[in-house]
Order: sequence, then C-alpha cells, then structure tokens
Amino acid sequence: GQIIDIRWSDCLEVILSMPKNSIDLIVTDPPYDWDEDKKRRHHEQFRRICSGAIIVFCPPENLWQPKADQNCFWIKPISTKNTSRSYSRFVEQIQIWNGDTWNDDGHWSQYTNVFTDLVDSKVHPFKKPDSMIARLIQNHSNPDDVVFDGFIGSGTTARMCKLLGRNFIGCDIEKQWVDYTYEAVK
Repeated sequence: GQIIDIRWSDCLEVILSMPKNSIDLIVTDPPYDWDEDKKRRHHEQFRRICSGAIIVFCPPENLWQPKADQNCFWIKPISTKNTSRSYSRFVEQIQIWNGDTWNDDGHWSQYTNVFTDLVDSKVHPFKKPDSMIARLIQNHSNPDDVVFDGFIGSGTTARMCKLLGRNFIGCDIEKQWVDYTYEAVK
C-alpha cells in the first residue's frame, strides 16, 4: 500500500537519518532567509538521499544554490501579501536539479518553465498551488516513487502525492502544520 509518512521534526535531522538514494524526488519550499552555509549543508544532503530530481522553491534574489540544471518561475497573482519594502515580489524561482525521470506524455502546454497557477486557499501564508505541485510531481516521478518534502507547511506536496499514487515522506518543525497535513491526507 501507499506510504504517507509525516514527521514533526527538523528537516536536517530527518535527512541525516536517511540512506543514500532512498528518495526518488524532492519537492520542497524552505525558508527564504537562510544563509549560504545552511542552504549548502541541506542541499548536499538532498543530493545524497535523492536519486532523482530535486526541486526547490526560492526567491530570485536569494537562490537556493548558484547553479541549477534548470530554472523555472512561478508568476504569482498580484496581491498586497506579496508587497514588501519598495517593490513587490510576484515571482518565485523554482530551481531544478534533474534526475532521470521525465514524463512527457502530457500536453505540450504542461512543459513551460513559467507557471501561472493560482493558490486555491489561504490555509498557509506560503502555500503553493495544488495544480503546480501536481504537475511537478507528475513530470518528475512515477507512481509508487518516494517523494520527500522537508518543509511541509500546508501539506500540498503530501496531498498531491496521495492523489497521484506516490509515496511521501515529509516533515516540519511546526507541529500545527504537521497536524494539519496529517488530517488532510487521512
């Protein structure tokens, strides 16, 4: 049967306990204010545990890592929530380190590097659209693959994995989001 493993724990603690190449895909949205050293340590562990693609959301002004195999962009709808300082952030970068899995059996319009999907609820302040996460999972993994998210937030990746027949391992340091995600995937 399908495995949905949700943990109340720090991401680095979880990934340090995982065997090499035990994950088929990583789709994650870490905090955007981390320093270079913290991002580098996490990314090294992502590369160790993941045999497939690594997909990380980040702001264009603070890239997760300097060089990705591919850079995509999420053009967010204009809102006051995205406004800070003197300019507003309406674009998030999606950095991808490609694995061997690439499913191109969908319509050509599903393979652009610019996403314009809309967020479908206000559950979490940094929620990503279900449709965008589902497309990323479908494009970069196969049914029964194991997908990891070290910062589950509102559980979008977990819910889409359940819907798409992927196994899921995820964690968050905030118990409220672990509880929320657990209830959402029951």
